[in-house]
Amino acid sequence: MGTSKLYRDNAYTTEFDAQVKHLAKVEGGFEVVLDRTVFYPTGGGQPFDTGLIDEIPVTDVQERGDEIVHMLEGQPKSRTVSGKIDWHRRFDHMQQHAGQHILSAVFEKIAGAGTVGFHLGNQFVNIDLNVQRLTENQITRAEQLANEIVFDNRAIKTYIVEPKDISKLPLRKPPAVKEDIRIVEIDGFDYSPCGGTHPSHTGSVGLIKIRHWEKSKNNTRIEFLCGGRALRDFQGKNESINRISALLSVRDFETADTVERIVSDNKALLKTIEGLKESLCEYEARALVDSAPLEKGIRVVKVLFDNRPFEELRLLASAITRSEGCIAMLCNTGEKSQVIAGRSEDINMDMRKPFKKVMSQHSGRGGGNDRVVQGGFESAEDAEELLDMLHKEILKTVYI
Repeated sequence: MGTSKLYRDNAYTTEFDAQVKHLAKVEGGFEVVLDRTVFYPTGGGQPFDTGLIDEIPVTDVQERGDEIVHMLEGQPKSRTVSGKIDWHRRFDHMQQHAGQHILSAVFEKIAGAGTVGFHLGNQFVNIDLNVQRLTENQITRAEQLANEIVFDNRAIKTYIVEPKDISKLPLRKPPAVKEDIRIVEIDGFDYSPCGGTHPSHTGSVGLIKIRHWEKSKNNTRIEFLCGGRALRDFQGKNESINRISALLSVRDFETADTVERIVSDNKALLKTIEGLKESLCEYEARALVDSAPLEKGIRVVKVLFDNRPFEELRLLASAITRSEGCIAMLCNTGEKSQVIAGRSEDINMDMRKPFKKVMSQHSGRGGGNDRVVQGGFESAEDAEELLDMLHKEILKTVYI
């Protein structure tokens, strides 16, 4: 005879006495099989209960055949033991699991979407629905109807039915077993085969809040919270919105519009800044070209910078090489050591050949095309030497 599953008879039972049927030392602790238990094992998308057996922490509970196996950190001292589950964890799971039944039934009714997956995690709860798309209106309607069922405080009943009587019930899904079929009925609303733990009335589920939904393969994944989890989620978001509204000196319901306006203004400012940067680089490039020495009939701009954004070096190199007969060699040191080199269109040479030769001698990497090359190297101390070598190699190759 297997383990008597007390949690199926009354999900509110938290303490029990039992006899040890089997005890074995295994890696990580002891496996214990009892003749009866209130500990729910992992299954049906619901995690196992935690708690104590003879004051020894229970770290895992699994169902093997008709027996429930408890993993304990230590060994019970007698064949008769007392157990107590973590009620806070159990009740949380009861709220989330019953909330899942309600939401699944709602989506079935309003969108013809069947539940093909359920996961009750430590933070969030997910169901996967066999539809690729749901509208925001359907999500809103589903959440509203689900909470109406909660507010109705309907009875949640569990009972065993014979296989021959299954067809008499309007089940939302067929049972996964052929005997000992346990039905969870939400009075007048939903009938579902399930072995999990649930509260006695829907009112105990508390608020049901859909947090997020997204496409997942060919399904739609719904992320939601119920009861205590929904309250904690609201408390966290309420604290955040109050902090944001205080920083912005607006009322909480004005924060979204205010943030949108700030983001829009910021984008406009960034665009203006980028335009100013480009203009400044144009002026700087003109000054650098005017002061650059002529070598082989070309002007060579060679500059070593410290902690300058590399994007500015790109802008500067581009501005320099828009002038005829110019070569730019710009190097930057700081958090990263980087170099960029480019030539005007009228200079006939492949910048990649001298660049590759010099970079290989300084543990550098990079690439580009025949007009512009760029890359990084390891040591900032090599920057000046690298620029000088690149200068020499380019002048060996260059011709107009």
